[in-house]
Amino acid sequence: MPRLMRKKTPRFMTEYAEIVVNNRDANSGKRYQTNYIRTTKYTPLTFLPKNLFEQFRRTTNFYFLLIVIIMLIPEISPLQPWTSILPLLFVLSVSALKEAYEDFIRYKADRRVNSAKYIRLMEGGEEKTITSMDIKVGDLILVHEDQPFPADICLLKSSSEDGVAFVETSSLDGETNLKTFQAIRDTNALSTADIAQNKTATFWAETPNHHLYTFKGALQWDPVQGEKISVTAEQLLLRGASLRNTEWVLGAVIYTGVTTKLSLNAKHPPSKFSQPEKLMNKSVIFIFLCQMMLCSVCALLGGYYRYAGTGETNPYLMIDDNAAVYAIKSFFSYFALLSFLIPMSLMVTLEVVRVFQSKFMEWDEEMALNPNDVENTGMKAKTSNLNDELAFVKYVFSDKTGTLTENIMQFQKCSINGRLYEHAADGQVGDVCCDEGSSDTPFTDEDKQYAREFLLCLGLCHGATVTLGEEGGEEEIIFTSTSPDEEALCQGAAVNGAVFHGRNQDEIVLNFFGETIKYKILNFFDFTSSRARMSIIIQDPAGRIKVYSKGSDAVMLPRLWADETQERKRATQKAMETYSKEGLRTLVLAVRELLDDEYQEWAEEWHQATIDMEDREARMAEAMEKMETKLHLLGCTAIEDRLQRDVPDTIHYLLEAGVKVWMITGDKQETAINIGYSCKLIDEYMDVVVINVKTPEDCFEAMRTGLARVATLVESGKAVDIGMVVNGGSLDWALDDYTKDFLDLAAVCKAVIVCRATPLQKAKIVKLIKEKEKVVTLAIGDGANDVSMIQEAHVGVGIYGREGSQAARNSDYAIREFRHLKRLVMVHGRYSLIRNAACINYSFYKNAAFSLPSFWFAFFSGFSGTTLYDDFIITLFNILFTSVPPFFIALFEKDIKETTIEKFPRLNRAVQSNPYLTYYTVAVWLLSAVWHSFVVFVGGVLLFRNGDVYETGEVGGIGVLGNIISLTLILIVILKIAMETITWNVFIHLGIWCSLLVYLIVFFVESILPSVIPSMYYMVPRVFGTPNTWFFIFLVLVVCLLPEVMVKVWTRQFYPAAWHIMQEREALTGGWKRELKGPLLGADGQVLGVDDMHEKMVEMKFVSRLTGRLSRRTTGRVTGRVTGRHTRRTGHMAEPVGEEVRVTVGHEYRYLTGGAAKEDRDYA
Repeated sequence: MPRLMRKKTPRFMTEYAEIVVNNRDANSGKRYQTNYIRTTKYTPLTFLPKNLFEQFRRTTNFYFLLIVIIMLIPEISPLQPWTSILPLLFVLSVSALKEAYEDFIRYKADRRVNSAKYIRLMEGGEEKTITSMDIKVGDLILVHEDQPFPADICLLKSSSEDGVAFVETSSLDGETNLKTFQAIRDTNALSTADIAQNKTATFWAETPNHHLYTFKGALQWDPVQGEKISVTAEQLLLRGASLRNTEWVLGAVIYTGVTTKLSLNAKHPPSKFSQPEKLMNKSVIFIFLCQMMLCSVCALLGGYYRYAGTGETNPYLMIDDNAAVYAIKSFFSYFALLSFLIPMSLMVTLEVVRVFQSKFMEWDEEMALNPNDVENTGMKAKTSNLNDELAFVKYVFSDKTGTLTENIMQFQKCSINGRLYEHAADGQVGDVCCDEGSSDTPFTDEDKQYAREFLLCLGLCHGATVTLGEEGGEEEIIFTSTSPDEEALCQGAAVNGAVFHGRNQDEIVLNFFGETIKYKILNFFDFTSSRARMSIIIQDPAGRIKVYSKGSDAVMLPRLWADETQERKRATQKAMETYSKEGLRTLVLAVRELLDDEYQEWAEEWHQATIDMEDREARMAEAMEKMETKLHLLGCTAIEDRLQRDVPDTIHYLLEAGVKVWMITGDKQETAINIGYSCKLIDEYMDVVVINVKTPEDCFEAMRTGLARVATLVESGKAVDIGMVVNGGSLDWALDDYTKDFLDLAAVCKAVIVCRATPLQKAKIVKLIKEKEKVVTLAIGDGANDVSMIQEAHVGVGIYGREGSQAARNSDYAIREFRHLKRLVMVHGRYSLIRNAACINYSFYKNAAFSLPSFWFAFFSGFSGTTLYDDFIITLFNILFTSVPPFFIALFEKDIKETTIEKFPRLNRAVQSNPYLTYYTVAVWLLSAVWHSFVVFVGGVLLFRNGDVYETGEVGGIGVLGNIISLTLILIVILKIAMETITWNVFIHLGIWCSLLVYLIVFFVESILPSVIPSMYYMVPRVFGTPNTWFFIFLVLVVCLLPEVMVKVWTRQFYPAAWHIMQEREALTGGWKRELKGPLLGADGQVLGVDDMHEKMVEMKFVSRLTGRLSRRTTGRVTGRVTGRHTRRTGHMAEPVGEEVRVTVGHEYRYLTGGAAKEDRDYA
């Protein structure tokens, strides 16, 4: 790699010097990072140059900087330089103020953190107060309860005798449950004074990295005689976490500042750009190319004009340049004149309105758990760049646990020694242990022994903690854990007689059927997603050493003792299959008893692995593997996780809206399928293809079979939806070896369920669909294992869940429940697209319409670059006259009401194809601008070419012509947006009509300031004082806008879009009373009440509009019968039957409602 291309790696990322505890002199010169925190982008000195550099990296800003430079050259500039300088300064200032404000907020947060006070323990135990930014590596820091940790600190001593400290890590991983950290055993036994006096203790720490849950370190407290002590993540207190329920802790600083794990995890999310933004950028390039073409035309014709000798025949033009020089000057002159073809303020306007659109989402009471507390229980928009991208979503990839379900686990059933315990949640297992089982189901001594071991495994093998609470005036034990499964299992064990009472560094306390027993903790192997299991090695009071283990069946069953009873194994597997079909989550429990010599030999191997600084993880994993084999099967548990509120309705709505939904989970296939049915992802009418195979060849064959089945269904003409279920093992082969077949099958599936999937597979699925199908994807989840999938998708949505908020922190949008996804995508996504599309289209239109008369005028000015407009009008056109209407349109525009969107899901299918902002729509708006500018200019030239003669004897010239054209064009572009506006409110009224008023005020002020603008003096009477002006304005408005009005009426009447019909339905809903001629009778001949009349009147007119054939009004009875097949568009029929008119409506009504065919309705 060339030297200039090489990125310098910080020194702290390649090596980390040993640390001497509480000895700054020994640590000096090792170039540790300071603890000063700085998250700001700028400083007072760098703000201006750095901000300008950032802003001029934008293509449009750099483009207008070139325009300013051209205008500073008098020989070629047709305008005053400030006509471009002022708009550019306005745009730069708005962006700079926004950046400055955001950076100032970051600065205040940094100052608050850096100035926080902490106590440093000096030699001899003396306490000294220092600020956070003055803390150095190796310092002994005393942290008190509720204080956040200022750096990454190794826990040496705690206020509790057992060395336990309770820490809240919600600012790191979003988990609100307290975690326990354990002080180093040797140092916790010392006094604080003894710890402070040791200035030779040495730490070895791994290179700083971003892994929050792993740490490799070693401490040698006595360098002469002591041996190295292993230091793990259990002793590392991370910056950003806070001390809870512990009076104080004492620790040695390991990492500071940018080397802390919190800082190394502070990565910027991947940049994402919406489709409208990409299209807008390409449209800007297209307009720029058009501008270059127009400038080239002017330059060539200007050169020819000079070459033809016009300067000699018309000496008063004072053209002294030759043809080539004249052509070059003409090119740059028109390059400056036509620069306003590109809307300068569009980028800033979109940036600001997108922020407001995000705020509208956050203020939406419908997306808050508590409508009265939207700020704390509402959704959070982490980005505003993707608001309009939400409308294009065609694939939703969803996690299951905590996303579709509540993640509130309840222990329900279990299987022990092959026996089913259907009432385990009510204490059935405990009854068996106490010989209280029902007489009709006799339990053997072996059953009782296995039941006791099963309960011991539940009560001992976990990482939960206990707190005391009150319920009904009685003391209650509350189990808390990072995993809701563990809380449910601990609660299930307690109900059955094994009550967990707490733990410390050395032992765990269990109340087993009324007897308090202390078990010595020898080792604990925590659960990880890669291990998919958890184990604990304990020694009971009798001295027996046992390994209790629990995990998924996929990893636990292969680790069973080879001589394990096959009958028990088969019975347990059958029980798990039964539980899975009921939608319950299962875990396998097992035990192993160790000989003392066997354990001691292994313990030495484990110790050597823990102090290995090079290959610690691999050696520890190998040692754990030895303990987690030769296990004896105890049984399995079944835990219920209920669906969240309105999940089935939300998924059904998404499917009807044309969104394909994939559920990706790590659960068993049977559990996943059961949840799929429960949440209406799949139903009994769907043809489901299941791919669960053992070899790549079988995977290929299964997909081929599925494709053949689909082809058969298509050929038979059956309208059957297709679903697919694939497990993780088969998915690897499908993604790697048979990608095309997998995509072909997935493309025809309405819903897909992926089970036994890993976090990496989740991201790979999203990436594959995103790249191959070229559609917009959305991923939603609630846990850390969903982060990769969320960041890979076009739009990432996180849910604030019980597993923490890592998913929400790494998402683009964070919501509270899955049901809020419908409103986020269908309502806010639709409105954002419509608003931004209107803003972009209109911005291109208004600038083109205003700029092109300068091009038309070139043919009348000898291509000299003479400007047609007044400089002030040019300057203020984008800043004042036409900037506010598109801004308010982009904030408040709605095509249909929210209730209509939520009632008719299939309206979204038209939005997915994006009819609002395409190259076609941009071209239509630009052609409209060309037509309007041409009509106004040609009309103005024909009518005012010779100029009106005023009472003073003066003749109106180019000044009058230019102002009449600018007045007319500004009026047209304002009326154009008024004509396109659907939703009117006070802001849009003010934005549109006040813009016109501001122009007139500016025009009037200019005309009365001869000393400032002599060319505009007395211009208002000249423009408005002649009837020709009023006739011209009226004529041009008719020619320009009347055809567009007629096209709109024709389209609505004969080729209405779905949202046109919905608008009429909404109008009918509001105005039905005015059109009701007499009483409305029901099918039974009774007069209907007000509510029923309202509904039937609306329905009658709505059905009438859909047919397009019911033209005559009738006082007879109208029966609206909705029929038609779902698979094809059918015709419409309206036939008179006596005084009845029977209306048969085809596909449209069912298409819009997304429901079954409506029943017959009678209207009088």
